[in-house]
Amino acid sequence: MKEATEELKKLFTKNNIPVFGISKASSLENEPSGYSPSDMLSSAESILCIGIPVPKGIFNSGERSGWMYWRAANIYYRNIDMVLMRAASIIEEKGETAVPVYGCFPYDIKGKGDFLGYLSLVRMGEAAGIGKVGKNGLLFNSKYGSRLLLGGIITTAKMPFTAPPKKGEKGCPKECFACQEQCPVGAIDKTGKVNGPLCTKYSSKSPMFSYFMKQEQNSAEDIKMLNHLTAVDDHSMYQCIKCVSVCPYQ
Repeated sequence: MKEATEELKKLFTKNNIPVFGISKASSLENEPSGYSPSDMLSSAESILCIGIPVPKGIFNSGERSGWMYWRAANIYYRNIDMVLMRAASIIEEKGETAVPVYGCFPYDIKGKGDFLGYLSLVRMGEAAGIGKVGKNGLLFNSKYGSRLLLGGIITTAKMPFTAPPKKGEKGCPKECFACQEQCPVGAIDKTGKVNGPLCTKYSSKSPMFSYFMKQEQNSAEDIKMLNHLTAVDDHSMYQCIKCVSVCPYQ
């Protein structure tokens, strides 16, 4: 798969994706039941993770940063998903099978404010060597801090381990607790554990979804469908990105 790897590198460079890595799918087989690479693709051999950094100025634009980040994420996630589709096609042109793990949607809904991606992109990024899970639950990269938006691929292809030129990612500096200390709702404790539902309920607002949820009783599948139709991309608003904005290592 050396030829395919080179094609992927060219694709990522062309689309201004500076960070990517490849690792064995088995490195994530201890994920929760239903959320490992083999649950997505039974004969998975490799995982690939890409990252695009959001400009740091967006996080430093004061009270407008939420709106600025909302627009940036909408643009970047579409680009990430498009690149993932093309990357999957490149791999499949070599006779293998590849499944994109999209940048944001779709996901499973476990409860109110409790969303779970089909596969953890943060854990994929860590396994692929492009960063470490940070204290705010996001992937921390030595160059871009926790500003990376991520996407991934699971494939049957046996691809060589590939990591950024700067290897040996060490993660958040041990002496820094800025994100924990300044989280508005205390969703990040000093052990590095993040209360996902608490964070989501405070940081993300989906007016259309909220409206439809008030109309009638809905089944679990109805709720999932409504969420994906009314809360995806432009339909959702990010109210808080404090844990990234206050990070001194952007």
